Amino acid sequence: MSGNYKVYSSKCESYEYENVKNVIFEHLDMIISDCYDEFDFTDKNVVLKPNLLAKRSPDAGITTNPVFVRSCAEYFIGKGAKVIICDSPGGVYNTSSINGIYSVCGMKDAADMTGASVNFDMGHTEMFNSEGVMSKSFSIINPLAKADFIVNLCRLKTHSLCNMSAAVKNMYGSIPGLMKAEQHARFPDQKDFSRYLIDLCKTVKPCVSIIDAIIAMEGNGPAGGTLKKVGLVMSSSNPYVLDRVACHIMGFRKEEVLTVKNCIDMGLCPEDITEIKIVGENIESYVSNFKRPDSSAGGVIKQLPNLFGGRLRKWLEPRPVIIKKKCIGCGECARCCPQETIDIVNKKAVINYDKCIKCYCCQELCPMKAVSIKQNLVMKL
Repeated sequence: MSGNYKVYSSKCESYEYENVKNVIFEHLDMIISDCYDEFDFTDKNVVLKPNLLAKRSPDAGITTNPVFVRSCAEYFIGKGAKVIICDSPGGVYNTSSINGIYSVCGMKDAADMTGASVNFDMGHTEMFNSEGVMSKSFSIINPLAKADFIVNLCRLKTHSLCNMSAAVKNMYGSIPGLMKAEQHARFPDQKDFSRYLIDLCKTVKPCVSIIDAIIAMEGNGPAGGTLKKVGLVMSSSNPYVLDRVACHIMGFRKEEVLTVKNCIDMGLCPEDITEIKIVGENIESYVSNFKRPDSSAGGVIKQLPNLFGGRLRKWLEPRPVIIKKKCIGCGECARCCPQETIDIVNKKAVINYDKCIKCYCCQELCPMKAVSIKQNLVMKL
């Protein structure tokens, strides 16, 4: 897969179903002809893995738009496959919580319209990758672990921890529920966590990855940013090459997105964007400088030497701050904190900074956008 340096790109200005469907069908036809021509989809389990970060309406621009899921479901059901829609969002992973997310995010409607099914198997399977750099063992939600063919459906967004959320980062939803918090605690260093994400993606092995960049997100993504129209859909059988192109479109240097930087260093994608064959739209006309997350300075700081026992680095890093006026004391940040460093006191969240690892999960998952990222004054000079 890593040798396939080809990305398909198409202009798509809106989420009107027929427009998206035509693009998706065209991309899937070309990718399957190129890479899976002999694959018989009859009665095979095709799993569609969208980004269902939280229970938000598609109009919020946080989750994968359901027209992408509906289009893919229709395509593969037309080939005789059994299509399952699944993801493990942030927070608790059980039938009650996931049912609400499927409904609000439009996944239930997409399934009902096409004959696909939404997943309610909350179990997981241990998968192993002997070539893993940071980890060789992974707990993977059952539909993905048992899939015959996986389609990775993500939305192009900035990300407070990783700077960019696209194909590789979207596969983090393979890890069940609060087990994701355990991995943040296990790999608090951004470079190590980015390598873990690559190990995970190489283990689950999505067959096709599709990026919804019709409406992307900039600033404090993946949930608190500002919507930004790009008007593009991109697809590839190679998620690492697809992310290299996405990084370029967002105006990030490769060093700013450590999943991309590590993929280049590992030989999974080329450093030179011109080595990637773009089929379709010229991507250069879609390149712009996305607004960085407020936490983006943290990625640079975390690469500093461990001076003074790491105290200098910790002091300089951007940190999450609770906006008291917005906080309703729901406790979602406390439930999702990898280090259990947040308490609810007098119906307000309180962060113990001595234990905080700056993963920004609290900002990512707060339903009220009551967490901001505060940069150290020194870094603003």
